[in-house]
Amino acid sequence: MECAFCAGGLDHCHGTLVVHVDGGFSECSEDGCVDLDFLRHTLTIDCFDVDGGCSCAEVSAQLLLRAS
Repeated sequence: MECAFCAGGLDHCHGTLVVHVDGGFSECSEDGCVDLDFLRHTLTIDCFDVDGGCSCAEVSAQLLLRAS
């Protein structure tokens, strides 16, 4: 089975784009991916959805608790 984007010659990535809650950066699960544009990734998640969590999500949760 071939990827429809690959077959069509479209620029895309097979990895998952992970957007960190601080809004400062994103990263991709695919080794070698250097273009972190949302349009290139069919799967995009927030870092707090990553299995095991993310340290920046913990910091944001602590800040929210302090603010309340």
